[in-house]
Order: sequence, then C-alpha cells, then structure tokens
Amino acid sequence: MKMNEYLRKGQEKAGSQIKLAKILEISDRYIRLVRDGDRSLADDVCIKLADYIGEDRLEVIAASNLVTEKDERKRKIFESCFKHTDKAASIAMAAIVISILTFAPMSPIQAASLTEGASNINY
Repeated sequence: MKMNEYLRKGQEKAGSQIKLAKILEISDRYIRLVRDGDRSLADDVCIKLADYIGEDRLEVIAASNLVTEKDERKRKIFESCFKHTDKAASIAMAAIVISILTFAPMSPIQAASLTEGASNINY
C-alpha cells in the first residue's frame, strides 16, 4: 500500500484531512506535501497513523520513506518490508483454506459410507 492510500484511509476515518492532521499532531499542509511526494512523515507520526488506521507500523514507515528516498539501495530495503508481509499473508491464507477443507462438514452420503464401513467390521 502506498503512502497516499494510508493517508486516504486515515482521512476517511477522521472525516477530513484537517481532522487527521490534528490527530497526527501535524499540519494539514504537511499532509499535502507528503501526498505530493515532497516530504515524508517522521517515524513517530507514521506509527500514530498506522495505529489509527489499523495497519502494520513497519509498512507505513517504509511507505513514508519511499515517498522521498532516491537511493536505490535504501529503496530496496524499504520495499522489502512489504514483501515480508505478503509472504505472511499468503501463509495465513493457505492455512485458512486448509482448515476449511479439512473441517468441512460431510454430506449425508459421505457420512453414510463411513457408517456402512464401520458396521461391516466383525469383532
């Protein structure tokens, strides 16, 4: 998610850019500078924003740094913050699918076939 998306999400939750600026304790003009790509947010402001909108703190900090960072080596480091959470999301999604498939309810036909096999056992 790019910085503008985080700011938009914060603005929607706050009701306006001015209200978001007050919550983050910065000026609304500064938010405009970040949106325009002229400035990045300080890390502490990124953490406030992340907590306010329910996003990962590291991702918001990385997105903010990517707004103005020109050094390609540093950009790759910040971009890696997003790839790490993509892997975690993929793993979580796979776990959800597996648990749904494993614990899915049986159809009456499947249940009947299991009980038929059990009743044919001679002890």
